[in-house]
Amino acid sequence: MKRALIHIGPHKTGSTYIQQMMKVNADLFPESHAAHLKSDPLFSALQSLAINIRTHADLAQRLPAIQDTSAQIARGLNAENTLFSSEDLLGPVPTLAGVSGLYPFVDQTLPAIQSAFLAAGVEVQFFCYIREYDDWLRSVHAHRFRGRERPFAPRKFKTRSALPNDWADFIARLRASLGPANVANLSYETDAASGRMGSALFRVFGLSEGVLNQMDWIAPVNVSPRSP
Repeated sequence: MKRALIHIGPHKTGSTYIQQMMKVNADLFPESHAAHLKSDPLFSALQSLAINIRTHADLAQRLPAIQDTSAQIARGLNAENTLFSSEDLLGPVPTLAGVSGLYPFVDQTLPAIQSAFLAAGVEVQFFCYIREYDDWLRSVHAHRFRGRERPFAPRKFKTRSALPNDWADFIARLRASLGPANVANLSYETDAASGRMGSALFRVFGLSEGVLNQMDWIAPVNVSPRSP
């Protein structure tokens, strides 16, 4: 059975960097392993469907297309192992696009992707980089108000955006909807401290230490400054 590893972010946890690493170093992957780039037309269409779900009406309208597009992607996979990465599969960046809460529609969208892949004979596992929550909130706040002076008040920011106090409920929802064995959490802080963001994901994907050592570990990209 073919295998797909889908890195789903969340936003502000080094996803753009990981995607650039996949693009820059794809030629180092063994033949049995492939990087499915974010720019692929079908994958781009899937991301667009997910990130533009802002209401339950949007969800009902787009869910069949999400499943159909996912099936097309899965049927087109050639490698034994394929790595995907897109934080946009979770939906809009929290606090933006008028969406309250922490990715409220993943309970429906990700299982639709999962079932389509499985029906096409592709085993799928989802990966999240979990960042220390208050630090993540600061980064989201900086992204939300970039270019404007807004002091960071955690309690007010969470209350106004209906955000929880930690990741626990989000992780529980993923495990309940996708199956505990199909969701894995990776440490943002551990990878960041090593200077090799994405290395834990690449190891789980099956890249050897020799390949990791050959990779071009590019300069960080798309880093939101912390708010005061």
